[in-house]
Amino acid sequence: MLAALAEQKLSVAEAARRSGVSYDTIRDLKRRANASTSAENATKIARALNIPMDGISTPVRVENGVSAPNNSALVPVYEVDASAGAGSVVEGEEQVHSLAFPPFYLNKIAGRTANGLAVIGVKGDSMEPTLPDDSIVLIDTTKKNLGYDGLFVLRIDEVLHVKRIGRGTRSGNIMIISDNKELHPAFERAIGDVEAVGKVLWYGRKV
Repeated sequence: MLAALAEQKLSVAEAARRSGVSYDTIRDLKRRANASTSAENATKIARALNIPMDGISTPVRVENGVSAPNNSALVPVYEVDASAGAGSVVEGEEQVHSLAFPPFYLNKIAGRTANGLAVIGVKGDSMEPTLPDDSIVLIDTTKKNLGYDGLFVLRIDEVLHVKRIGRGTRSGNIMIISDNKELHPAFERAIGDVEAVGKVLWYGRKV
């Protein structure tokens, strides 16, 4: 979409006028490559810019029971939040809808098909500014090796967290690290006491 805007020399205001999609939505899509929008908005934008749907890298929302748009792959979105704060107990994991990604974009950010991928919410401020409160994250549930540094969704004492992983001060331990270090200091745990749910590959905002 960004390439089409630049090629056609359209302002955000003009793209909003032509498509009928709000100015704020298009501005957000233009500012952040990992922003998402609804399938209806994506279709309106594609038609207004005269570009095919498979040329848009923005993921679009697809309700349960609805077929995926052409040339897209569905990733399930679950009714569960990983805490970026004090932590919250996970009661259940219900799929509420899906996000449709163009396969070329999914391969770019995940290096794989949609199998094993999932999207969940993030609550709290401990991972700001990287992950603002009420973000969503795309996780690869096949990547659970905590021997490597990275950003993971973790289950600790039945509580779901999204944190960075680092090397511990003792053999067999890992550091659980928040980006908002002033308010949320890092802490150390034995690696056997931490379950990796998946590695974070991408984040966006709820729509």
